Amino acid sequence: MTQAQAAGTNGGMSKGTPTIVIVGGGAGGLELAVRLGRKLGKKQRAEIILVGAREHCIMLDTPVAAERFHQRLINSCLRAQSQSKGAGEGRFTVTIIGGGATGVELSAELHMTARILSSYGLANFHPERDLKIAIVDAAPRILQMLPERLSSAVALQLRKLDIEIHSNEKVVQISSDGVKMASGKFIPSSLVVWAAGIKAPDFLREIDGLETNRINQLHVTPTLQTTRDANIFALGDCACCPQGDGLPAVPPRAQSAHQQAALLAKSLVRQMAGKSLLEFKYVDYGSLVSMGNYSTVGSLMGAIASGSVFIEGYIAKWMYWWLHKHHQIAVNGVFHTWLATWAETINRVSNPRIKLH
Repeated sequence: MTQAQAAGTNGGMSKGTPTIVIVGGGAGGLELAVRLGRKLGKKQRAEIILVGAREHCIMLDTPVAAERFHQRLINSCLRAQSQSKGAGEGRFTVTIIGGGATGVELSAELHMTARILSSYGLANFHPERDLKIAIVDAAPRILQMLPERLSSAVALQLRKLDIEIHSNEKVVQISSDGVKMASGKFIPSSLVVWAAGIKAPDFLREIDGLETNRINQLHVTPTLQTTRDANIFALGDCACCPQGDGLPAVPPRAQSAHQQAALLAKSLVRQMAGKSLLEFKYVDYGSLVSMGNYSTVGSLMGAIASGSVFIEGYIAKWMYWWLHKHHQIAVNGVFHTWLATWAETINRVSNPRIKLH
């Protein structure tokens, strides 16, 4: 969730040097800060400031929430090891609200984590017996925004893992006992995780009179300038960027933030040189969904073919890994990414796969 503002001066540089403030440390914000730092910061042409502004909430978007989730999952598995019960009795249920890529990938990772835990000498713990995972989504199918073939392939794999999918179900109440849906269905839940869409921070709502939508995104023009202040730019999750008549706004996805960061890094340099700003045109290159060690599926678009190409298995898994590395290269550079990759390889061999404390 990122916005950039070019204004003011800074005492640490020469008088009149512009200061570019990037609010938000998401994928787009990090990449934009690095690109502008290389082009403007090193040459003392501008000061680049990155400010984190994400609110702490009970979701998996903060270290505190992630650590709490980790501890509750591990403790529940250890509790299952120490207790003797029949199949289905006292199962630890994790309900994930949201059937998008985040919810789907989380469910598969949780299942894989439970299986790994069972190999740590926990003879009485059985993933399929002691852990239940359920996905709830209001859409007719999971991964609603992606091609139906991809969605069907993922749903089939999840059901093979005994992960429940409740589509066409609108959540109306979340209590300490579980999740209630509009249909009257109730899922007793030990832990509920929210993974249904994004919302920009509340401080963006009417900040300095800027125009926002119902999820606090800043309305921007095709040049990524906010509609009420041409000196404030927005990109990534916090930007509501138009695509043209009859088309929805640019989707808040990682590839959108990457493309916007690349364009805005060029545009701000052009603006400082007195040139016109570039207009953003979103290109959808497809999507990849990882289900841990089980599988990876995706659809490729754009340069591969005139339509879309469905991929799965090792090819899709390799491409998912490469996209992750591509982002690291954009932020850290080739050399540091190369070192980090070697460190990850060594740690994978020498370190345990799950942290138990």
